[in-house]
Amino acid sequence: MNELETKKKQVIGLYGEMRLSMELHELGWQVHRAYIDEGIDFTITKYYCFKSEKYSNQWIRFTKHNNKKVKCVTNLCEHCQETELQIISRYLQVKTSEGISTDKEEVRKFSFHPKIRYDMGKEVFYVWIAVFDVKNEKKCHFYILNTKDVEKFDNINLPTYQVTDNQKTELPIRNDGTVLKKGMVSTGYDYSVFNTRFYNDFGALEIEINKY
Repeated sequence: MNELETKKKQVIGLYGEMRLSMELHELGWQVHRAYIDEGIDFTITKYYCFKSEKYSNQWIRFTKHNNKKVKCVTNLCEHCQETELQIISRYLQVKTSEGISTDKEEVRKFSFHPKIRYDMGKEVFYVWIAVFDVKNEKKCHFYILNTKDVEKFDNINLPTYQVTDNQKTELPIRNDGTVLKKGMVSTGYDYSVFNTRFYNDFGALEIEINKY
């Protein structure tokens, strides 16, 4: 890869991460980026109330002080207004690609390779971002999955998964975000999960929270 291609790859990676951080912010997550990237790109946090079993903002209490109405930001749940909030964290590895062209104008081929190749628990996720130029505007498609979900569509026991960062999953994706690759019944791997479960599934970051 020459210097220009390397720069372009870095720029598109930053673009994908910026778009992702904006999406997460709109959904109420605080996004923290590591100074030194060693596999985890983002740590994201939200407040959670275990009594209400809901995500919550901090309750802003209004009172009087020196005959003036003042506000105080508490660490209490805005729903029940009595329970101390807990901080819930998720850890994201983010991969962004523009893919390469195919013989179909609306379809590009993408290669994704996870550097974290093991089930790291329910707090660790991949976000794979496919970027398209549609009518001179960039469109991002987000595929969000827990590390344990890789085994649904790839054989993580392959030697190449264990000894190299170059194990790649190739996915033909249409410009509307649909993954066109199908699984093989004989292997039990199913790529349809990219459309039925992973696509824009930001809710996956919040599941099973009340089981902590």
